[in-house]
Amino acid sequence: MSKIRILAIPSDQYGVGKYRILDPYKYIGEFYSDDVHVDISFDVDNTHDIFSNYDVVVFHTFIHKLPHDVNVERVKWLKSKGIKVIIDIDDFWVVDQRHPMYKTIIKEKISQKRIELLKLADYITTTTPIFANTIKKKLNLDNVYVFPNAVNPDEPQFQPNPSKSEKVRFGWLGGSSHLHDIELMSSGISNMY
Repeated sequence: MSKIRILAIPSDQYGVGKYRILDPYKYIGEFYSDDVHVDISFDVDNTHDIFSNYDVVVFHTFIHKLPHDVNVERVKWLKSKGIKVIIDIDDFWVVDQRHPMYKTIIKEKISQKRIELLKLADYITTTTPIFANTIKKKLNLDNVYVFPNAVNPDEPQFQPNPSKSEKVRFGWLGGSSHLHDIELMSSGISNMY
């Protein structure tokens, strides 16, 4: 049997792109190289030839750094050629006014565009069973699978550096759009004292 050839397209190199696409697909390519070949591209040209050697295209936000309709047409074209399309999602597509990009998301109809891509994909990957079930119920889909965040505990920023103290310390990892999530922890933190 020949190797499955995957084109993985991260949206960036640091946040969601790193932990949802870049690091996990590097790992898959390295540790499952007998079965899978992975190429990673941050900027995919809008030409058909690029995709001819792939069985699977996986992305988080977009395939091409072009308008939404171009990405929709690309997904449809990939599927017409028998290339499986996997879209990854780690955040609910509906946001409230606390989100830093709330006005832009509403104005540009980003939630509706995200839903359109989710419904077109062959498979959807997401972070947790709870979110997977939410996607399934809200969009009436059954092609949703949990693919946990790929945080490498060996990276320097995750190395413990304890200092002796009577204080209780904890770490939190998240983007600026999740600052309000810290509020969810306030009662638990208050109960620790």
